[in-house]
Amino acid sequence: MSSTHWRLFFLTTAVSVGSFSSQGEAQSSGSGVSIPAVTVTAPDTARKKQAQRSAPDQSRRRAATNRPRQPGSAPAPGGAPGGAGLAPTGAPGRGELSSAVTALPAAVTVIDAPAISRLPVTTYGDLFRSLPGFNVSNFGQGAIGYGLSLRGYTEAEHGRDIAYYIDGVPVNEISSLHTPNYADLNILLPETVKSIEIVRGPFSVEYGDSNLGGSVKITTKDTEPFATAGVSGGTQGTIRGVGTYSTTQGAWLPYLAFEGYHTDGYRDNSFIDRYNSFNKVTTTLPDGATVSFRAQAYGTDFGAPGYANRQAIEAGQISERSATNPTDGGNKQLENFVANYSSGAAGQELNGTMFVSHDYFNRYADFGGGQRWQHDDRTMVGGRVSKTWTGAVGDDIGVQVLLGSNWRTDFINAFQAPTTARAVTGAPVVNLGLTETNLAGFGQIQIKPTSWLKLTAGARFDQFIYDIDDRITPGGTPNISNGIASPKVGVAITPVKWLEFFANYGQGFRSIDVPLELIGNPGLQPFEIVSTEGGFQFTFDRFKFLASYWTTDSANEAFQAAPGLPVTFLGKARRDGYDIDARYYLINDPQNAVSAFANFGGVRARVLDSAFAFFVPNVPDYVANVGVDFSVATRNAERLSGTAYVTFIGKKRLTEDGAITTSPFSRVTGKLAYSWPEGWTVFSQATWYPGDRLSEIAVNFADPVTATPADIFVSAQPTLVVMAGLSYRFQTAGISPAPNPTLFTK
Repeated sequence: MSSTHWRLFFLTTAVSVGSFSSQGEAQSSGSGVSIPAVTVTAPDTARKKQAQRSAPDQSRRRAATNRPRQPGSAPAPGGAPGGAGLAPTGAPGRGELSSAVTALPAAVTVIDAPAISRLPVTTYGDLFRSLPGFNVSNFGQGAIGYGLSLRGYTEAEHGRDIAYYIDGVPVNEISSLHTPNYADLNILLPETVKSIEIVRGPFSVEYGDSNLGGSVKITTKDTEPFATAGVSGGTQGTIRGVGTYSTTQGAWLPYLAFEGYHTDGYRDNSFIDRYNSFNKVTTTLPDGATVSFRAQAYGTDFGAPGYANRQAIEAGQISERSATNPTDGGNKQLENFVANYSSGAAGQELNGTMFVSHDYFNRYADFGGGQRWQHDDRTMVGGRVSKTWTGAVGDDIGVQVLLGSNWRTDFINAFQAPTTARAVTGAPVVNLGLTETNLAGFGQIQIKPTSWLKLTAGARFDQFIYDIDDRITPGGTPNISNGIASPKVGVAITPVKWLEFFANYGQGFRSIDVPLELIGNPGLQPFEIVSTEGGFQFTFDRFKFLASYWTTDSANEAFQAAPGLPVTFLGKARRDGYDIDARYYLINDPQNAVSAFANFGGVRARVLDSAFAFFVPNVPDYVANVGVDFSVATRNAERLSGTAYVTFIGKKRLTEDGAITTSPFSRVTGKLAYSWPEGWTVFSQATWYPGDRLSEIAVNFADPVTATPADIFVSAQPTLVVMAGLSYRFQTAGISPAPNPTLFTK
């Protein structure tokens, strides 16, 4: 990274952190004009002053400056260990001053480690399938990124329209040769996850690039008072072994995990072999700050069956399990090192992250025109810093300010050429070196003028700097530097403690992909969207209900039939839809928790600039889930837990005129686990497709306007996938209270 980029990053950081260093003092502008001082009262001081007021007024003022809880450490709702809840009980609500994600005026879901342990998880996509608003598809093409989407974006492009972060490290691969902002979370070990925070829509100011359908923040565990060893296996020749080690004693607290995995896959040539090593240590400094360091090594080899013609399968001409090319597949190796820092009391946090990552990826794929080799070798370095201040202006108005910045530089070598049986047979069509830098600053303010009203406003500015070395056409794609602003505003109204109204406005964007979009379109700008949302939530002891309506306008819709194929631009598009999410607690006591849940997301996605077409392709009309999750005590401190749900997915239009579609289909998923106090746990889980198995992944390989049914290719899902396993947990430190689970939607 050039010295100029370093100076810009640290200058942004200094401005962010230093802008409130002179609170309470008179400030002057560069012209010498005096700016009146604003007194910002610390929370403790504000409470002492409020105590002098009358009792009714005191109650109102205290609510206005409610001290926020530390994000990620909210106590769980009532219920037994291993139970589940969709309640925000104990977590900061939308009406509170807090840096917790649940305080945003938006639709938010948070899931923690105990809730994850109850989910049936074969791959990382299963972590999201039962959650509100998600459409999740398994491509069945080996160890490539799943299809994940929110808010009416297509899952066909590997989750590119969601911003993913693990411990503050971005996951989306900018300027990917595979697909723009390609997202591969196969590196994630479910056993290492402490929490997953999901914001639907571009309403979190902390995330910029890819924050279109929403953002996903994953935090890994620091420590546990036990170690585990487990093995599982199932259909399609699947076997998995995983071990973890941690302790809560000592100055340096380790969390270590290792996984070995193999599956033959359902279709021919769809095997996966992988290893994953996760190593993290955490310590507390003398001043109370927490520092952690982690290193990860991940590697995989895989085959890929390709996509088969839907008409030929339905006519019985070919098997749904047959592979297009038996030499398709690839490999990936990733190593990273991450340092995280956190200090300060709740509401006054200072957080920082630094990271370096190396990713080496090869894929050989035949999409009907012959096999091609895609090679991506990238090193990513960067960091982020943020500071929160919470207090009050005078005695009356609670205020919280968040300021921060982030930096990321990717050093990329990308290559694509035709191959036969993985041997290069022709001239490369892509051969470039690229350095791409993203510098950003962001800020947010929350103001609580009354006990029932909170206003939120924020913005971020992202600057992208491209240094392009096109080795096929030197100088053919000029270097560019473009920036984009993303304002956010919102309001939360809480007239009574059990009812919240919220509304927001946010802009989001996706950066330009150099090999797929910028080459040939040198004047292209970042893809920008504008989104609005309004909703409400009821929160009672046993019943929780959320509903919201949203709209999103895209300035220039980018469509890619399949990874590696050309990107076409459809023009302006509008998406609108609604989310409904509900949970009812059948049992919720200190030893047992049983709850039923249902969620529904309806979407309409339209192209606005075309006189002969109306639909954005590959967007299902709806996604819905109905299910139950539970954890109940049986005998002698033994416990039965699990989750079961049915997913319903509406039809997807595969062409802009809507003439070619998939069929609606359903999927049944469940897990049952039994645990003994001695540390043993056995489990079994299954995924069943009772009907159509060709509609989860259906790809139009032709033009989105002129395609015919013969152009539709699919990857069939197996009728039934079954896994079963056994694990043993043993204490490595003094026994700690079992954590309460938290799965709640805001």
